[in-house]
Amino acid sequence: MKRTTVIAALVVLGLSWTLVAPAQTQIAAWDFYNLPATTDTTETPSLIPANFGVGQIDISAFGVGSPQGSNPERTAFTGNAIVNAFPGSDTTAGAPTQMALSLANQSANGKSLIFSFSMAGYSDLTLSFATRGTATGFDTHEWAWSTDGVNYTPLADNNTANKTATWQLKTVDFAGTGLDNAANAYVQLTFSGATSAAGNNRLDNIQLSGMPIPEPSALALVLLGGLGLWGLRRR
Repeated sequence: MKRTTVIAALVVLGLSWTLVAPAQTQIAAWDFYNLPATTDTTETPSLIPANFGVGQIDISAFGVGSPQGSNPERTAFTGNAIVNAFPGSDTTAGAPTQMALSLANQSANGKSLIFSFSMAGYSDLTLSFATRGTATGFDTHEWAWSTDGVNYTPLADNNTANKTATWQLKTVDFAGTGLDNAANAYVQLTFSGATSAAGNNRLDNIQLSGMPIPEPSALALVLLGGLGLWGLRRR
């Protein structure tokens, strides 16, 4: 009787893990609330750390002028506090708190920004963000991933460019790539297709999320639960 009770408990624990699957967890996020506006004398930084979690965006490939200059390739404009907003992100209406990162100018065609973060303990990366643009802004976004920051593998069929004034939610799925459980993970976004100096794309409320990888002890619990269920069926 006691043995049956123990086995039944293992079955319940094992099944509870499989039925209550872990949800996507935020790894890093940016709401750009403190980026300087285009009229500011402080140039937009080349490295932008995550507001939440641990991660960084490198936009050093994009020039700023002197210091902001005329039509700088990297700057900030009034953003959006609703599309893809996340708990804790800034939702205050009006500048300067409600800002968005902007990449601009046809001179930036072919240039890339790079996300760096860790996927240790996570799989199935999802990147989501809000974006809008101008009619002469970039019409192509090319995504790629890397585990060394040097050799990048393109992600096919994921053009997330938006050349309208309406904010749109975009999602990029990196599931099945080599980023799962990578201690060092990099995602590259390359812009192209702008046709004027004033053309731009704006990015806001960027989130990197992944599925927590079960600890070995949890996987063992599932296995024990399954074996317990098999044992009960045998009886």
